[in-house]
Amino acid sequence: MSAVRVVGAAAALGGAFLVVLALAGPHLAGAPVLLVVSTLAACLAVAALAVQPWLTRRRVGVHVRVGGIVAVLVALHVVALFVEDPDDALFSMSPDGPTRARMALFATVLLAVVTLLGVLRRRLRWSPATWRFLHGSLAALVVVLGVGHAVLIQGALDGWGTAVLLVLGGLGAVGAVGRLTAVLRRAS
Repeated sequence: MSAVRVVGAAAALGGAFLVVLALAGPHLAGAPVLLVVSTLAACLAVAALAVQPWLTRRRVGVHVRVGGIVAVLVALHVVALFVEDPDDALFSMSPDGPTRARMALFATVLLAVVTLLGVLRRRLRWSPATWRFLHGSLAALVVVLGVGHAVLIQGALDGWGTAVLLVLGGLGAVGAVGRLTAVLRRAS
């Protein structure tokens, strides 16, 4: 079995486990629907981010589709939180917001940049190594900041959820570092 299939299976199981933990825990019991939707979208986004770097070698089409899914899930997560409590969302995006919220803000902005780089790849006319390095480096930061944000949030994913988040983040980070190392090796 290939590493991509193993990581994909681990990410799918991890995402499913996060969803079950979030739904079964007391944090979302009686919570507004938008908070539940936001949390579930975030759980699935983390799982998809974990497998993303592993899809770049020979599965570029799948990588692009999963990247689109990640972007939609993160947008759903943010929009649901904003609609649920606009004042809290705006405070979180301010310089006075908590660290976990600033991590999320940076991760979201970087995800938009990574997505834009993907869409504009051919128009930028950069060397493949330059584009891959920039795209991959920023994507690695998205994974680290996004998982860091999720770990620092106290609520639906405390306990076992934290362990699963760290494993998924580790899978994504290892995949990103591996791909970046390969890009740098080929460029030199």
